[in-house]
Amino acid sequence: MNLKKLTTATIITLSLTVPMGSALSQEKEETVDTNLDQAGQNMDNAGENLKDAGKALGDSIQNTGEAAEQGIENAGEAVQEGAVEAKENIDRTVDAAEVEVVETAAAVEESANWGWLGLLGLFGLLGLAGRKKTHVVEEHRDLRPLDPDGGNTV
Repeated sequence: MNLKKLTTATIITLSLTVPMGSALSQEKEETVDTNLDQAGQNMDNAGENLKDAGKALGDSIQNTGEAAEQGIENAGEAVQEGAVEAKENIDRTVDAAEVEVVETAAAVEESANWGWLGLLGLFGLLGLAGRKKTHVVEEHRDLRPLDPDGGNTV
């Protein structure tokens, strides 16, 4: 909208300055003073129009700055809300995983039957107890050397 004001002010300024050029080509009946007065008035109007255009441009820049500031603020809030939501999702996922691990461990413990290991050990002990153990001790008094040369080989 401010761009429209700026364009309009420029067009008006140009339309007012064009008569200044035509003042030189007017018929000789008009006095030079009248032409100069008209040109001065056109210049004053052009100056006012330029002031208005400058003010409109300043307002446009200010509005753009305010809009950018609000956009940055909104983006910051959105990022913060997204981070909080992501943390909550992670926390829920971790809690659910912990519960699942505990439940799985309990299910494995319930389904495991360790009684077979005890029975296997019991059978092993029973097998050892029923054997007759005899120890044979051999005594060798006449020992011969392993090396027939008596270790004198070079």
